[in-house]
Amino acid sequence: MTAFFVFCLVLIPRILPNAYWQSIFSITGVYVMLSLGLNIVAGFTGLLDLAYIAFFGIGGYTFAFLCSNHFGIHLPFLLALPVCALVAMISGFLLGLTSIRLKGDYLAIVTLAFAQIFKLLLLNLDAPVNITGGVNGIYAFDTAKIFSFKISSPENYSTWIWACALFVFVISFRLKDSRIGRGWNAIREDELAANAIGINVTRMKLFSFATGAMIAGFAGGVFASFQGSVFPNNFDFQQLVIVYCMVIIGGLGNIYGVVAGAIVLSVLPEALREYGGLRMMIYGAALVAIMALRPQGLFSGIPGFSKLMRRPDKDETGELRASTDLYYSLETDDGNRKTFTREDLPILNIQNLSLNFGGVKAIDDLDLTLHKNEILSIIGPNGAGKSTLFNVISGIYKGDKGSVTYRDHDISYFKPHEVVRLGIARTFQNLRLFNELSVLENVKISRFCRTKAFFFSILLNLKLNRKEEAETDKTVKQILNMFGKRLTGYRFDQKVKELSYANRRRVEIARAMATDPEILLLDEPSAGMNPQETIEMTDFIKELRDKFGYTILVIEHKLNLVKAVSDHVLVMDFGKKICEGSYETVSKNPDVIAAYLGKKGKK
Repeated sequence: MTAFFVFCLVLIPRILPNAYWQSIFSITGVYVMLSLGLNIVAGFTGLLDLAYIAFFGIGGYTFAFLCSNHFGIHLPFLLALPVCALVAMISGFLLGLTSIRLKGDYLAIVTLAFAQIFKLLLLNLDAPVNITGGVNGIYAFDTAKIFSFKISSPENYSTWIWACALFVFVISFRLKDSRIGRGWNAIREDELAANAIGINVTRMKLFSFATGAMIAGFAGGVFASFQGSVFPNNFDFQQLVIVYCMVIIGGLGNIYGVVAGAIVLSVLPEALREYGGLRMMIYGAALVAIMALRPQGLFSGIPGFSKLMRRPDKDETGELRASTDLYYSLETDDGNRKTFTREDLPILNIQNLSLNFGGVKAIDDLDLTLHKNEILSIIGPNGAGKSTLFNVISGIYKGDKGSVTYRDHDISYFKPHEVVRLGIARTFQNLRLFNELSVLENVKISRFCRTKAFFFSILLNLKLNRKEEAETDKTVKQILNMFGKRLTGYRFDQKVKELSYANRRRVEIARAMATDPEILLLDEPSAGMNPQETIEMTDFIKELRDKFGYTILVIEHKLNLVKAVSDHVLVMDFGKKICEGSYETVSKNPDVIAAYLGKKGKK
C-alpha cells in the first residue's frame, strides 16, 4: 500500500490526460483522508458520528479565515494547516464532552443536529458582520507555499494532497496496531467488557472523536487550499453520506479497504458521466448491489486488503508440520517455582453490603472476607445474588449501603476500569468476548491498563511504545501458553467466535489474567464444559493459586469442582449469606440442602 501511495505521488499526476482528471485525482486524495479519519471513529470505535462532515467544514473555513483577505490574517500555509486540524479537534472534543455518553441512535441525532446547525451558521453568518460569506462563501486564497516552493500547478497539488493522504494513512495504521487501537476495537465490540478489563471507555471514545475530527479538519484545510474557495454546499449532508459509503464499502475498520473504497466511489461517478441522466441511477444501483452482496464490505477478506491467517499445518517456510507440533509455540518454565497457600492476611473485605432492584433484595446485608492466596467459592441456587455480588465488587453496580474494601482502598464507588487497575479482574457468567477479534488480540487488549504509550509515542514509535509492545506480546503468549495446546500455536490468529465454547471460556480467563490482577473473580468458569474439560478447569484453578499466587473468588454450580479447589465456601440464597465454612461443613448444613433441594434434609 505504501508503494501505491508513492506511485500516486510520483507517476499518476504526470500521466493524466487533462486538468479535469487532475482535479478528480486530487479530490480522490482528499476523500481518502476523510475516509481514513471517519474509519477511526466509526470503524475502529463503532461510533455513529454524523457531525463528521462539519469538522471537515470547520477545517476548511478556518483555512479561509487564516489565508485570505477576508480577515487579512495571511498565516503561512504550513502553519495554517495544523491550526485547522487543531481547531477541528477542539470542536470535536467539546461536542464529545456533551454527547459521548450517548449511544446508537441518540448519538446520531445529537451529532446530526450539530452538523445541521453548523451548515445554518455558514449560510447566515454574513450579516450584520460578514464572518462566513453566506451562500457566496470565501474565495481568493493566498498562494500555497512550502517554504519558498509554490504549489500552483495541478501536478504539484496532486502530489501534495497524496503526500498528505499518505501521512494520514500512516497515522491510521500506527494507531490501529497500538494499545489505543486495541482499546477502540474493544469498545466497538463490547463497551462493558472493555470497561471491565481496565479501559476508560468515556475517555477513549472522546479521544477517538477528537482524533477523527482532527483528521477531518486537516483534510478540510487541504481541500480549501486546493479549491481556492469554500462554500456551504461543500460541507452538506450529501458529502457525509458519500464518505460513509466509502468506509462501509471498504469494510469498517479495514484501512486498506477504506482507501480502496474511497478511490472507487470517487472515480466511479466520473467514469459514468457519459451516461448523462442515468449516471446516478447506475451509481446508486451499484451501491445497493454491493451492500446486498457484500454487507461486510467490498474489500473485506480479500487478500491484500486484510490480514492473512497462516495455515496451521505449515511453518514459516511453507513446510508441512506434524500435527503434534501445531499447538506449542513457547516453552514453559516451572523449575523451582514457589508453592502458594492461603495466608491469614485479609485483602478483600465486604461489610453489611446491600443492593436492591426495586423491591427485590439482590444482596441483603452481606459480609465476606477473602484472604491472600485463598480460593473462596460462592455457591447457591440461581437468583441467589452471586453474579450481582461480582458486579458490585468489580464496580459495575454500586451498593445501596455497606462497603467493599480492597487492601487499604474503599472501592465501593470505584468505576470498573479503576477496580481493574488496582488489581481485581473478572470473567462473566455469560461470555463477553470481543468476537470479531483473534485470541491474541482479545488478550492483548487487557494490557491496556498496564501500559502508558500514547499518541506521539505511538505515531513516532518511540522507545516506550516499542518496549511496551514487545512486553505485551511476550506476556500475553506466556499466559496463553499456560492453557497448553488449547489456545497456543495457530489458535493465536483465530477469531474467538470460531472457538469451542470451552475454549472461549479459557480465553476470557486469560484476558482477565493479562491485567496483572491479584484477585481473580471467576464467574462459573466451567459452564458449558464436558466432564473431561471440567476436570482440566479444576486442575487449572488450583494451579492458578498454587503455582502463580492468585487469590481467587469463584462462583460455581458444579459441586465437584467446588469441593476440589476451595479453601472456604460461602452459600447465598435470596441475597443473604446462609452458611459458610469448609466444603464438608456447608454440604451437610440443612439450610443449604433446603436451598438446593427445596426441602429440609435429614439432620
